[in-house]
Amino acid sequence: MIKITKTSILVFLFSINIHAQDYSTDIVNYLNYMPESSCGEIIHHTSYSVSFCEDDKISEWAIYYMTPDKIGTTKRTNDFRRDPKAKGKDASLEDYKGSGYDRGHLVPARDMSSDIIKMSESFFMTNITPQHPSFNRGILNNLESQVRDWIYDIDTVIIITGCIDTSLQHQTIGAGKVRIPELFYKIIIDVNRMTSISFLIPNKKAEKTLFDYVCSIKDLETLSGLDFFYRLPDDIENLLEFNSSEN
Repeated sequence: MIKITKTSILVFLFSINIHAQDYSTDIVNYLNYMPESSCGEIIHHTSYSVSFCEDDKISEWAIYYMTPDKIGTTKRTNDFRRDPKAKGKDASLEDYKGSGYDRGHLVPARDMSSDIIKMSESFFMTNITPQHPSFNRGILNNLESQVRDWIYDIDTVIIITGCIDTSLQHQTIGAGKVRIPELFYKIIIDVNRMTSISFLIPNKKAEKTLFDYVCSIKDLETLSGLDFFYRLPDDIENLLEFNSSEN
């Protein structure tokens, strides 16, 4: 178990944004874990937030907070639709039609099943990215199921899911030129123990087992160019970033 000092915890608690009262309880719980936004447009919904990239028509990351009681019984709505908060800048359903790519969630619908509003909001197109069917229905589905198992064991986690491209020549789908991500990552933070694990997986049929794709958060920062935990006290940030692949 990683140990942190009492001082670190106090600094962390008092560093919460003074405007936290403007957000829902869920958002306050993950506010200080939010990564940088390279696109400059963060959209908040009831239980998750995304960093939306207008030029790419997708979000570069999504973040949310999970406890066992948030895994509910609400049925999947499948009401894919444009996000009113994106003001017409996000992808359309037509962009995906005939593309060969799934409309893949960043925040899984199953993780928003505690009520109908959260479930429905998970189908906003700002939470959707082009995912290869073998990736979306294969290893990503396996990872999402594994994370839910951990939630029951760990109790309280914060999850960040995002995408990275290492090439400047982006592939796209549809008339809207929606970017097809090359790689997807997922970071799972055990809030009570301040430990984490992260994965980086290509957007294609997996050639390895799930835990072969474990990586460090420092590697993700290098590839993405983002600072993931810049709002946290330095000692907590360093613990999460440098020890992530070992937990």
